[in-house]
Amino acid sequence: MEQNNQADLLQDIQDENYVDPVSKWIRLANYIVDQIVTGVIVNAIEYGLGILNKGGTYNDLILSQDGMSTLLYSFLISFGVMFTYYTVFETATNGRTIGKILTGTIAINQDGSPFTFKQALLRTLCRFIPLEPIGALFAYMPWHDSITKTAVVKKTW
Repeated sequence: MEQNNQADLLQDIQDENYVDPVSKWIRLANYIVDQIVTGVIVNAIEYGLGILNKGGTYNDLILSQDGMSTLLYSFLISFGVMFTYYTVFETATNGRTIGKILTGTIAINQDGSPFTFKQALLRTLCRFIPLEPIGALFAYMPWHDSITKTAVVKKTW
């Protein structure tokens, strides 16, 4: 019986995949690329809203409002784009965004289980924690990884 337990333990050890998280610099590159992509999308939406305003600009559309409304509209557009971008991309590609695709990395579960919509959603929500991007430079693992029990590693398959 004890020999059977030892064989199970050895099999468990052999079945585990050991992967090291990528460096902070690769993660920074992912972040920069994803911020550029979301910035382009936000600007395209604002440009489209300007066109809908009978050829005016987005600023013309919202300048008739007070300054706080302008800030609120811009915030809501940016928030909506970032929320949708990260959630949709990480769900559809099993843990990848355009930044991760370009750097050859992928977000995975630390326990090896398949990446799910729930994790993509939770990772996205954690990205909105104040100072989370700055904390990612100083912590071993960013909050959106440590809270959701995920890691970003080199894609090898």
